[in-house]
Amino acid sequence: MHTIEQLDDGRAVYLNGKLIQVSEIPIFRKTLALNNQYYTLQKTHPAVHTYQENGHTYDIAYKVPRNVADLRQKHQAYQEIAQTNNGMLGRTPDFLATGMGILAERYVFLGHNKWTDFAANAKHYAEWIKKNDIFISHALQNPQLDRTKPINQIPSGYAGVHTVERRADGIVVSGAKMVNTMAPIADDLLVFNPPELLLEKGDTSYAVAFATPLNTPGVKIICRKLLDHPGYTEDDYPLSNALDEIDAYVVFDQVFIPWEKVFVENDTDMSNRFFIESGIFGHTSHQDEVRGITKLEFATSLAIRVAHTLGLDGFLGVQEKLGSLTAHLELIKGTIARSEDEGQLDEFGIYTPNLQALLAVRASLPAFYDEALRVIQHLAAGSMVGVPGFEEFAGDNGPILDQALTTSRADSRERSKLLNLAFDLSSSGFGQRQLMYEYYHGGDPMRIRSKHYLDENLQAGNAMLDRLLK
Repeated sequence: MHTIEQLDDGRAVYLNGKLIQVSEIPIFRKTLALNNQYYTLQKTHPAVHTYQENGHTYDIAYKVPRNVADLRQKHQAYQEIAQTNNGMLGRTPDFLATGMGILAERYVFLGHNKWTDFAANAKHYAEWIKKNDIFISHALQNPQLDRTKPINQIPSGYAGVHTVERRADGIVVSGAKMVNTMAPIADDLLVFNPPELLLEKGDTSYAVAFATPLNTPGVKIICRKLLDHPGYTEDDYPLSNALDEIDAYVVFDQVFIPWEKVFVENDTDMSNRFFIESGIFGHTSHQDEVRGITKLEFATSLAIRVAHTLGLDGFLGVQEKLGSLTAHLELIKGTIARSEDEGQLDEFGIYTPNLQALLAVRASLPAFYDEALRVIQHLAAGSMVGVPGFEEFAGDNGPILDQALTTSRADSRERSKLLNLAFDLSSSGFGQRQLMYEYYHGGDPMRIRSKHYLDENLQAGNAMLDRLLK
């Protein structure tokens, strides 16, 4: 855990065209406080959030699961962390922490070159992260500049991150990565390439994976526009004035990376294999879907609360909409549980959740979340659009508003704050960013669905077909 002032460590963070100190931005301070719940829960609920290994205490996220009970404990920890922010922070420290625990055992495939041992580098880095409980963000996605061309044929040099110089003591990299969530307040940055957009043979300079502190000279963190509303309280904007997950465009300008922090270099095949074969993908997916179901439950609960407060829950059509949301919630919960119950031990003795089940969640949850937001919009409708600013309750019109907006189900302020929450989640810039995040942060659902059937176990179904068609 660190304070906001400790992030004024020389990192180059830009916001609205200005080089800033992280501690100067109020919403960064609030977001860091929520992010730090990951560390606080280790102290307040150690039975769930920590474990012992070789006489040391570590966060449970780093524990290498050996059986279904281990996965269930990690599930509970992920869920409790997500509940502190209503599932709105997708990249809390437990996300990559769980991947580091697995990387420390699945590192061997990375091999070596004449300058360094990539496998040993990955093992040592993952162990260092675990020992010190370092908060790392990751830079995965390459900027979408021209998908019709291989990355090496885009002349700007910013279609990804690539090696520009190779030396005896390390490499020098330049380029960019987009949508690096939480980068301004993390400690370290793990950089690699996404597996769904495979590099080609001519892309070797882009075939890199490495880690670097975020205050490394030459690293620039360019934040997107903030989504909070200065001048208004959290009564007006209960979510967007409480946190902003802070996506950033990260630029590397002749950044030196020592060999001991390099895990892949000049090897397109290894770059394409890194995310999956390291085990990071499968285990971070488990954390991510538990966080996602927490967010879906929050949105579902809000829809039901709005329906009740506005006196709409007695109508059959509304009941059907709400029942659809709770049915989706149960389907997702059940599928995540199945991923745990039907996991498998790999060759390293790591109990890995069923990836096919987790991908089914990733292919379906975004649309279920989208539907929950649309139900909230349809139910709250003009009521949430017309809520006056909360300062009106303390002004001359306060007594009128108290009388006019109070009902048998909620007083004027309770009703207004609920409707403000409904607007913030379903219709504000914050809410729409959260929706886009659910659709694309774990991979395009369309791509996931287009490949999902290829790996489905349909042995029983095919046997029935064969019997009938024989």
